[in-house]
Formats: sequence, structure tokens, C-alpha cells
Amino acid sequence: MYIILLFIVGGVFALGLGADMIVRSSINLANTYKISGYFVGFTVVALGTSLPELAATVQALNVVDSVDIALGNIIGSNVANLLLILGVVSIINPITFSQERGQKNQTLIVLVVTLIATAIFYFLSNNQNSNSIFLGVILVTIFFVFLFLQYRMELITDQSNASNMPNYSQFVSYLLLIIGLVFLYFGSKYFIIGSQKLAISFNISETIIGLTLVAFGTSLPELATGIIAALRKQSSLAVGTILGSNVYNIVGIFALILFMKSGEFPAGSGVLMTNIIIMTIITFLFVYKVRFGVKLLNIKAFQLTKNSGILFLILYAIYTLYNYLKLN
Repeated sequence: MYIILLFIVGGVFALGLGADMIVRSSINLANTYKISGYFVGFTVVALGTSLPELAATVQALNVVDSVDIALGNIIGSNVANLLLILGVVSIINPITFSQERGQKNQTLIVLVVTLIATAIFYFLSNNQNSNSIFLGVILVTIFFVFLFLQYRMELITDQSNASNMPNYSQFVSYLLLIIGLVFLYFGSKYFIIGSQKLAISFNISETIIGLTLVAFGTSLPELATGIIAALRKQSSLAVGTILGSNVYNIVGIFALILFMKSGEFPAGSGVLMTNIIIMTIITFLFVYKVRFGVKLLNIKAFQLTKNSGILFLILYAIYTLYNYLKLN
């Protein structure tokens, strides 16, 4: 038991240290290249913080041969990002969403890839012998086309809201970013190891471990980065990281499952199908608020307040309780 607690405590410490390094380096890189912290979070930081999800998926597919855990990890992680992490971040520091086309488009791509992934999952669940490689290529292609267009838009957009944080050289910024990602990776890894051992001792099923425990554990980098960014009044970086991570989970990790399990995709369980629908609904409501809620209210930006954060946390608690009761 002491060893398990050591893994958990050590993991949390490494997560906090790594997140602070990432936030500092990301803000400096954004200032150096004259791009928004949101874009840096959506691309570079989100890619790094999605490494635990990737590692957990590869382990689930190769070691225990469990597609349920792999899919549950993606679904649960995306729900945790939108409800748990955005909830915590908005409680610490209210989040303001700009009506700039770039940020609105970045939220839209989250919804687009989620809807496509839901359709693919439903199709393959009823056609297990279909070749899924082509479907995975479609997902990845859509993402890279969007990313290219988004980068071009960043270059022509005025990014005058530079941070007051100390400036580092490019070398130091990249070094801090790499070291921070390493700390995040191993911190989340040891936290997951300790938490899984604890959960297994209570005879919790594989699917619930994937939807909740593994999903929460692999979302720890986003949570740590989001908290540190919010404390430093850099909520745009936090939001970019969260939304970018959701996209990477689908176009990268879900596509990986499609590549590795082509022609042998298992029939989807009712629990997984229900959860992916819940994930899609949550994503739709969130994106609708950001893209259209602002326009309908005729205000410059939409803000997630502390009350919104509390509501998100309550919804996440209900979601977790639902899965626990459904599978036990």
C-alpha cells in the first residue's frame, strides 16, 4: 500500500513540475513566433499531453488485447477534458472565448472530428469485417488540412496580447517544453500504475477502468497544464490544450485503433455506444455555446464563469456515477 501511495504522490509532483515548465515555455514560444497561446496549446502542447492516451491505447491493444479499454480511454478522456478539466480551469480563472475566426474554427474542428468518429464507430460496430484503414486515413487527412489552414490564419491575425512573463531564448524554451513533457508523461504513468493497482483490488471491470480511471489518469497532463495556465492567467493556453487534446485523441489514437484492428473491429457494447453519444452531445453543446452563443447574445466574447465550472464538475460526477452503476 505504501508503494502504491508513493507512485501516486510522486506522479502528482512530477505532473505539477512538468506543467509549469510547459506553460512557461509555450508562452515564450507564442511570443517569439507571434502566434496565440491558444494555437500553441491546440497544437504542440496538446500533442505532448496526449502521449499518455497513446501509450495507454498501445498497451491496451498489444498487451491485454482489449479494444474496450482503448476505446473507453478515448471517450472517457474527452469527456473528462470538457467537463472535469474545463470545470476546474474556469473555477480558478473564468475563461473568455474570443469571436476571432481562428479560435471559433478550432472549436468547430473538435465537433467535426467527433461526429465523424461517432459515425465510424457506429458503422464498424455493425460491420466488424470492414476495412477500417481508409476511414482512419479520412480522419487524419481532415485534421491536417484544417491545421494547415489554421496556421495560415494565425500568421495574418494580430497577436498583440503578449504575456508579461520573462523571455527565454528559443533553445531554452524548447528545452523546457521537452523536459516538461517528459515529467508529464512519467508523472501520469506512475499515477496510473498506482491507481490501477488500487482499483483492481476492488474488482472493478475493464470497461469502467477505461472509461473512468484510465481516462482520468491519461487526462492528468491536461489537468495539470490547465491548472497552472489558469493560475498564471493564461486560460487561452489551457483551452487550446484541452480542445487540441480531444482532437488528437480522435484523429491520432482512434485512427490508430482503426489501423491496428482493421477487419477485426469488435461489436461495440451498449455502454460504449452510449458513452460515445454522450461525448458527442457534450461536444456539440460546448461548441454551440462558443460559436453561436456569443453571436446570439451579441457580445464580444462568451465566458465560462465559476458557476459554469461547478456545473461542469457536477455533470462529470453524474457521468462517472452513471458508468459505475451501469457496469456494476
